[in-house]
Amino acid sequence: MIANIFRLLIFLLLPAFAMGQSINLTVAPPTSNNDRSTFLLSRGEVTINSGQIRFHKSKVTVDGFSNYGISPDRSVVGLLKWSGGDGHVVLMNSVGDTLTTYDATSMADPNSFGIYPYDNGNILLRDKIASFTFFDTFGDIITSTSSSSQSKEGETISEVAMSPNGNTLVIYTPKIKRNEKLGSKAEVKLTNNSFQNIFFSSDRYLKSVKISDDGKLVALITTAQGEEDKVLVKDKYGNNLTSITTDEKLKDVAFSADGRYITLYSSRRVMVYSSQNGERLGSTSFRKAVFMANYFPEDHLILAITGDYSKPANVLGNVEVRAINLRQRKIGTKSFSGVLGFTKVLPPRLVRTSAGHYQLDGASKQLRIEANF
Repeated sequence: MIANIFRLLIFLLLPAFAMGQSINLTVAPPTSNNDRSTFLLSRGEVTINSGQIRFHKSKVTVDGFSNYGISPDRSVVGLLKWSGGDGHVVLMNSVGDTLTTYDATSMADPNSFGIYPYDNGNILLRDKIASFTFFDTFGDIITSTSSSSQSKEGETISEVAMSPNGNTLVIYTPKIKRNEKLGSKAEVKLTNNSFQNIFFSSDRYLKSVKISDDGKLVALITTAQGEEDKVLVKDKYGNNLTSITTDEKLKDVAFSADGRYITLYSSRRVMVYSSQNGERLGSTSFRKAVFMANYFPEDHLILAITGDYSKPANVLGNVEVRAINLRQRKIGTKSFSGVLGFTKVLPPRLVRTSAGHYQLDGASKQLRIEANF
């Protein structure tokens, strides 16, 4: 069993691993000339700068918006504008055609709002730190909810996690202060538009929440001052599947496409576990900072992207792609000459396109990766 043979894979320390230059990198033609602010959507490219978005195909430019969002399938762009203290929603398709506009709400705190479009044109609007309203494509309210903890000591702005297929949505409050401790909570939206609590803690806060591709699994990274990070894996109804504790300061997690495995990564380490029982499959360490990683069980491959990330600029430089084949005990490394830009509304994803072929989606340049061992 691979899980029993390769418990610990540290490619810097184990000479038995063969270093093979078996990785090829190319940039998908539609994105080859993109600068760090230009991104590929479902039917065209857009350039996004502060308060302005330009659709390349239609040459339409929209400015003056305060916030924006992009649907999981990248077909709908939602913009939020302000006029006289009122919020106005503009929905556009990925080539720049206006789908609908409507007045959404009167917003008390412009710094706390957020807009989250669905693939079908519905949107979720966040206002007043923890108030959420769902609108249909006509601008009518579907339902409203508040994720506020009512803590008198304060809480952070509630965040939203949505599955890549858009079917599962989790609203969570990363930090809630009570009795000088930091807790947190998370709720999932049900099919009847009600919400069900799937996580609550009075002494552990949330660093991140991720949902599997099919929307059936939810991973929550929890931590507390002076304690180890813990990843809780639940089904979308809140039932516990497994928990994984690590002394690494985790940056994030990623599910494999089939949901059977979960990849945890810190700035220098990548670890792969079963999402069902927490059994560790393997791990590896890096000299350079890990930006993102995932495991592809069909090819027995850990794929990681390392580099120097600037959070203010949303840019990754000194990019290297690393591949570790667990079955063949081989490692490949390839540098990318250039920088990659990112935007907060397009979560980057590593996806498998065919055997030995992968793609980085969500970056300014769509990076194609070929790893043959």
